[in-house]
Amino acid sequence: MQKGFIELFNFLLKYSDTEAEFEFYWNRMVTEYNIHKNVWLDRLYNIREKWCPAFSKQYFSGGILSSQRSESTNHSISRRLSKTAGLCDFYNSFVSVISEWRSRESGEDVRCSQGLPSMAMNYVKLLSHAREVYTIEIYFLFEEQFLKGSSCHQDLVGVSGEVMKYHVWRPDVDLIRHEVCFSVKDLDISCSCRLFSEMGILCSHSLRILNIHCVATIPDKYILKRWTKRVVEDRTVENVCGVASGGWVIQIGRKFQRLVLSSQDNSKAREACEDAFQNAKMKIEAEIGPIFFEDGEQTTDGVIQNPSRSRPKGERNKRLISTIEKKYKYARGRKNYSKYVELNTKAAVQSSVRESVSSMVGSGYLVHPSGGSSSKLVHFNPNEST
Repeated sequence: MQKGFIELFNFLLKYSDTEAEFEFYWNRMVTEYNIHKNVWLDRLYNIREKWCPAFSKQYFSGGILSSQRSESTNHSISRRLSKTAGLCDFYNSFVSVISEWRSRESGEDVRCSQGLPSMAMNYVKLLSHAREVYTIEIYFLFEEQFLKGSSCHQDLVGVSGEVMKYHVWRPDVDLIRHEVCFSVKDLDISCSCRLFSEMGILCSHSLRILNIHCVATIPDKYILKRWTKRVVEDRTVENVCGVASGGWVIQIGRKFQRLVLSSQDNSKAREACEDAFQNAKMKIEAEIGPIFFEDGEQTTDGVIQNPSRSRPKGERNKRLISTIEKKYKYARGRKNYSKYVELNTKAAVQSSVRESVSSMVGSGYLVHPSGGSSSKLVHFNPNEST
């Protein structure tokens, strides 16, 4: 197999930003490697809308490929079962996997409610607002796009009424520039990469333009409710109060914690807390049945007890990591590695065509079409523009 074919083919499979970019690199692959008569590639090209992400960016997917959800479920369950496992074993494993996923989700809900993530750049209004409204995981994705946008350059190439048109790119990284249209009055913004329609968060190119225009907060129209912290409070469950169980646990936990902390330095206040606890326990047990507490949760009357478990000699004084946390860190490591592979693949493909593109455009450059449906890249020459 000829050198560079694998990188180019992988780029077409996963990393094309627009349909026009896909068509540009596909035609180059066919011409350079002389595969015009390859029947399998012809059939693959005819169904390109089904496997190339660039053709489905107008639909929201959350960044998940069509087969990724099934592959993730198969991977999570198959590693727990053998070929001779029965239907009951499958069901038990399935329930265990679902329980792990729900436990991880509950942990993320608590994590989001307990504090705010640290910011990579202080005193940035857009990041501060994103940290307030988004969950921790989505905030880190937003912050990644913002930092990527901070390394971008932009050129104002046209103004039509109140709409400004920019070409945004990263020098020495992006061979083809993206087009961003921004309305100062309505704060409407769109980008040719269409990351918002696909992922529900603003892309690095749009954030770059918002930042240079000193927009302090993310416009409400570009904040998806499903990525915010308040989405937990709106989950409907069948109960008397009509309040989502996850949100209620967080709210009532904060109230009781505040009450206990305020009473810890006053003996009468502490007695009042103990009496209130016993009364509440009696009323709740009358409704749902007995509630059992472990020895470590009994009242100690201010006496510090010996630890229930002493550390053996030679054992490291380090917090034990749960299985779920280990899997979570492993997943983050795989995600970072996939980003590394994407950057290397794009760099290899763009370096192979940089000279030919330079000779083709001369003093101009190539731009992704803003419409998204065009199959050709736009050749823009600033010396010829009016």
